[in-house]
Amino acid sequence: MTARPARPPRSFEGREHTNGSALSLAVSEALVEAVAERVADLLAERLPAQGPAPWLDVDGAAEHLSCPKSRVYELIAAKRVRHFRDGRRVLFKAEDLDAALSVREVET
Repeated sequence: MTARPARPPRSFEGREHTNGSALSLAVSEALVEAVAERVADLLAERLPAQGPAPWLDVDGAAEHLSCPKSRVYELIAAKRVRHFRDGRRVLFKAEDLDAALSVREVET
């Protein structure tokens, strides 16, 4: 990371506090950067990941559906779920798995 030229401390002098008293605070650029980095780290921990991988194998499909792998193979055999083959691998997209189950959604 390249070093930035030093800036003078930020000043909030002259701004009024909610109770009417003047607020004066000088903050160094290094402190502002440190706080910004810490906030970014905290947000990264709390935000969901960038999303699931676009392709799921049979293990991933079973985990996504919370069922055994044998159930995934049954769905394939019954042609109830859209799937793709890459050589010997069987691959799915999560939205196709969801769509296969939503067709048989039970209303209560």
